[in-house]
Amino acid sequence: MDDLQEILEDEEFNLQSLLISLVHLGTIFILCRACCCGANPARPQPGPGGGVQVNSDALQQRKRLFTSYLLWLNPFIPAHHFYLDRPVHGLCAFWTVNFAGLGWLLDAFLMPCYVRSFNNLRCAPEAPYDNSRRRLLCHLPLFMFGVLAIMLGLVVYLPVILHTLQVVDIDRIAAQTQVNPYELLGISKGATASEARAAYRSASLQWHPDRNPGCGKECEDKMSEITKAYELIKKRQAPPPPDRSWEGWMQAIVEDWKHVFEVFEGRS
Repeated sequence: MDDLQEILEDEEFNLQSLLISLVHLGTIFILCRACCCGANPARPQPGPGGGVQVNSDALQQRKRLFTSYLLWLNPFIPAHHFYLDRPVHGLCAFWTVNFAGLGWLLDAFLMPCYVRSFNNLRCAPEAPYDNSRRRLLCHLPLFMFGVLAIMLGLVVYLPVILHTLQVVDIDRIAAQTQVNPYELLGISKGATASEARAAYRSASLQWHPDRNPGCGKECEDKMSEITKAYELIKKRQAPPPPDRSWEGWMQAIVEDWKHVFEVFEGRS
């Protein structure tokens, strides 16, 4: 009976998951139909005395294929969908990272259809083309450069920021000690090399096995911790070598990221 009940519960759970998935798909389909496949907008009809005179500036501007491809160049932000008034497609592409890149590649081939559909359905034949490509040629490279600079800054400085906010104790992981090396020696992070050396000597005299007969393994472990802590502090305080290369700098960043991953792997 218990096995039968478990099977029925599993089938009920799978059925609920299937129904929820179908509801999500149906909602996305309805939104796509409502936002992107609705009725054509009403256009002015000619009156009895002739055609309706409309200022060209009041007409919906036609979209350019060149501008759409400029916005398509960013694979992470589907701006071309929003430019072509396809917000649902844009949000779906953003949430799914352009469907793992497949949607981004597909848009490269379907872009002429997107632009032609927008111009035919939403714009009058005599409507002018928009001039946003001039602004994009100036602003888009600056935006891309800014995004790249932010991402590079996060790669370089995020471990340091996490360490400063005490989310990750990089010094403790790098020294392989039980507590923070500075706390172990009883000094501040701004202590000088002479202060660190004095603290190391004081702690060594206090916990050295020769000065504590019968202490045994406890003193040996404590001395090992003290030595590791002092070695890391000495390394942190040492000036970088004058011939330090980009390879050494990148290696230090990789080491910091390894320490960050160790912490989060230990918490999971």
